[in-house]
Amino acid sequence: MGRSADYTIQGFLYQFNQTLSELLKAADDAVVTIEGIVEDIEVASFAGTKAIQCKYHETQKKYTPSILYNPLLQMMKHFKSNPDAKINYHLFAHFPNNPAISISATELNCALKSENKDLKDLIEEVTGVDIDGFLKVFFVTLTPKYDDLMKENVKQLEELGFNRGEVETLFYPNAIQIIADLSIKHDENLRKITKNDFLESLLKIRSTAVSQWTLALKTRQKVLETRRRQLKENLSANVRLRHLVIFPKFLEQFDDQIVLFIKSFVDKYHFKIAHTQTPLFALDVTQDIFDNIAERLVGKDVVPNHGRPVKVFSEAYFFREPMVHKDKKEFVLRLIRWCDYKKLASKLKADDFFVIGDGDIEGVDFKDVNLEILGAEKFDEIKYMMGISKAY
Repeated sequence: MGRSADYTIQGFLYQFNQTLSELLKAADDAVVTIEGIVEDIEVASFAGTKAIQCKYHETQKKYTPSILYNPLLQMMKHFKSNPDAKINYHLFAHFPNNPAISISATELNCALKSENKDLKDLIEEVTGVDIDGFLKVFFVTLTPKYDDLMKENVKQLEELGFNRGEVETLFYPNAIQIIADLSIKHDENLRKITKNDFLESLLKIRSTAVSQWTLALKTRQKVLETRRRQLKENLSANVRLRHLVIFPKFLEQFDDQIVLFIKSFVDKYHFKIAHTQTPLFALDVTQDIFDNIAERLVGKDVVPNHGRPVKVFSEAYFFREPMVHKDKKEFVLRLIRWCDYKKLASKLKADDFFVIGDGDIEGVDFKDVNLEILGAEKFDEIKYMMGISKAY
């Protein structure tokens, strides 16, 4: 991942952390909207609405007011359209060396006179706004750097009664994941949550979320180690039916690693005669890629049953048990495309269902199934969490 991508993710994580901070400080029944009316965070309570924009500029060498023109214009636009609403506008900003930031009528008028072409349409919409009225409900706050904000949130969770030993590896990463999941919902009503509901949801979670967000946290190593420990018990059982769906879209080196990963899983968890439950792999790939992977597995002496004795898929052939001859199994895994698996999902429910990578699993019935989501981007990290390798 390049440095620009790192900074982009860090910007989102800063916003998620600022949202978490607002949630933890809010009244129990205050309604918080992730990415609300002015983009980032909205906190509605009896006293009115607190609309927040977060701007994190860790790499900005020098502060100039023009850096903040866009969020200022966005806020003024909303104020102009809602002059009688009980809304306070808050700009949370971070710059290196904590420069003094003062937003007065002078800076706002300069924003309205900006010649930045990207702001032209926005400026036209804001022209005529009551600047003095806006300044009465506008506040700017310098916020701590990312590491300090994260530590502050961890401390707040501890003060709210969350087990200190589990905050960094369970509750804090899951809190960030809940916020990240809410932020991508299209319906604004689905992006609303109260502090009480948020904390109740957090308390119910007993496995650590693994995603691009939680693995980008400073606690990444602890997240991986904790997830490995959480998965160990079920993976250590000899008789357990495991289904794995693999989404290649964001997996690094998918084509180079997929056959090696499947083989390493079989070598670790399906090599004994006592391993009687044949693992199933569902791949979200085209038919040509699927056939190529199946052939390569055969070349590695990892024989799959893909349900096609010749060309046509046979459900009976796919779900039959392998013949065993002198400790040698006829096939060691079932292999199917994800689009076909979804049609058969109710035929044979897994004990453990692993989601590897990032993909849509809606519509699949997971009742009475242990669902494990491993949204990592590297096979080395996935193998480490699943106990296949000792390092990543």
